Amino acid sequence: AVEEPTADAAIGNVTGSNSVNVFLGLGLPWMIASIYWAAEGQTEEWRDKYPLLKNKYKDGGFAVIAGDLVFSVIIFTLCSVTALAVIVYRRRAFQAELGGPKGVKTNTAIFFVMLWLFYVALASWKVQTPDADEGMQVVATIVGVMGIGVGMVVIAGIIHCISGMRSAQQAAAKDHIE
Repeated sequence: AVEEPTADAAIGNVTGSNSVNVFLGLGLPWMIASIYWAAEGQTEEWRDKYPLLKNKYKDGGFAVIAGDLVFSVIIFTLCSVTALAVIVYRRRAFQAELGGPKGVKTNTAIFFVMLWLFYVALASWKVQTPDADEGMQVVATIVGVMGIGVGMVVIAGIIHCISGMRSAQQAAAKDHIE
């Protein structure tokens, strides 16, 4: 990957391995559970756990109650499209998806970390607030987007200050040696 002029191999590796993880990580256990519950049928435990489904599915089955998946998928899609747009922009503007000029690559790294924190925070918030209506979800998303901006400014400011202090120390050490 070091010899590659672009980050295509690295990005392909990440997306490919994540796809396999999702397909195997969700698909295989769900298939096993489906086979198990098809063979097991309705049990007393199953009827107690899924009282609304026991009359609809007389033979039982593997049940996954819909929850907060829609919100998480929307936020994940928003983050994914944003990340891909940044990568495409960087390829066109700097001929570098993940590297490039120091300030640009640092800010992109900060942005991607903040984007990940945004997704994790909103998905966690939704799990903790299952009764949140669409209005609250929109407000939470807007607050999260503002959090990305504030986080980027704060982290970039800290990195700039640390970099400035290191440069000053190196300059002082150089003057002291001369």
